[in-house]
Amino acid sequence: MKAVILAGGFGTRLRPLSSTRPKPMIPVLGKPNLQYLLESLEKIQEIDEIILSVHYMRGEIREFIDEKMADYPKTIRFVNDPMPLETGGALKNVEDYVDDDFLVIYGDVFTNFDFKELIKAHKENDGLITVAVTKVYDPEKYGVVELDDGNQVTHFEEKPHRPRTNLVDAGIYMVNKKVLEEIPKNKEVYFEREVLPKYVARGLVYAHKIPRGYYWIDLGTPDDLFYAHQVAMDEIAKENGYFVIKEGAEVPEDVEIQGPVCIDEGVKIGHGVKIKAYTYIGPNTVVEDRAYFKRAILIGNDIVRERSEIKDSILGEGVVVGKNVILKETAVVGDYAKIYDNLVIYGAKVLPWKKVEEYEAYIKIKLDPTKVRPGVTPDRCPLGLPECIYTKFKAIAGEKPPCDECIENQWLF
Repeated sequence: MKAVILAGGFGTRLRPLSSTRPKPMIPVLGKPNLQYLLESLEKIQEIDEIILSVHYMRGEIREFIDEKMADYPKTIRFVNDPMPLETGGALKNVEDYVDDDFLVIYGDVFTNFDFKELIKAHKENDGLITVAVTKVYDPEKYGVVELDDGNQVTHFEEKPHRPRTNLVDAGIYMVNKKVLEEIPKNKEVYFEREVLPKYVARGLVYAHKIPRGYYWIDLGTPDDLFYAHQVAMDEIAKENGYFVIKEGAEVPEDVEIQGPVCIDEGVKIGHGVKIKAYTYIGPNTVVEDRAYFKRAILIGNDIVRERSEIKDSILGEGVVVGKNVILKETAVVGDYAKIYDNLVIYGAKVLPWKKVEEYEAYIKIKLDPTKVRPGVTPDRCPLGLPECIYTKFKAIAGEKPPCDECIENQWLF
């Protein structure tokens, strides 16, 4: 049996992290999500070949496989999409390489689900597609699935405004090759919107519920990445204690740690540092004295100068954070960016290699975009930001009104 991992997406909602790495290579606790998937598939004896459907930054994925997964015991085949084909078009592009039934996994799914359960369920029903489903708190973000008593899918709707259930498509399928016959070649086709509903109407789609005890996360946004780290650290805490300090890390005794926390190899921590719950500090990072972390993700090789505070924020690889800097409210800093001393960044996205020397952000105001046009900007910041930052924001808005996309995405250019 073949397993297909769809790894060609752009990961736009994860930018700027996905500006310098393909979406399946987004790391959780220092390991790319693609590696987690490959390690899970390695345990399934029926699968003898993994097909990677790639497009965006496919060279990065190939380099990772060649260097880090050279000893992988199963065959890995690359199939390049000539252009963005979406999920259905990408499956059509692997048609020549799959057998009658094959496993499909989206490359942004972070899970410990045993795929063997889905394979078994597919063999036991009469459908052409068996979809793994799971319950979530926010079903409007996903494809919502309704079932009958025999687990046959009776209704499927992608991202409905008013979901009728919280059972959603998990992005993991068993698919019969016959399904690919009706998909046009070299065209953008959405499997969830155009293919799946058609077969649901024919009564040929069944579901398998992911049992309790397994976790499942769609790594689509920075908030999802935070949640994945939280789940992964909770799993580690069950076996290895409330915090983990890996070999070669230097952590003085006066460092305050409130777990779950994971400090990776080669990290050097200064004196008086406070590291609070759900913080991951990636390999070879240097943290100077009296820095503060809470629910922070540092991918690795970063430098955080003294007395800086990083809370609910993500640093890409090789980021330099100056002295007395505050990063808060889901700020995301791209690879190799530099934040100069004494700056405060609330909830902004910093592009890779960007040097932030002053408050040049179009800070997100949680009002209608027209409220930040010149002449109608509120006198006081509705978010309670420091007056110096808000004054700077109003000055920028007066010179060049930010477009709706700038406001929505909180870009620091």
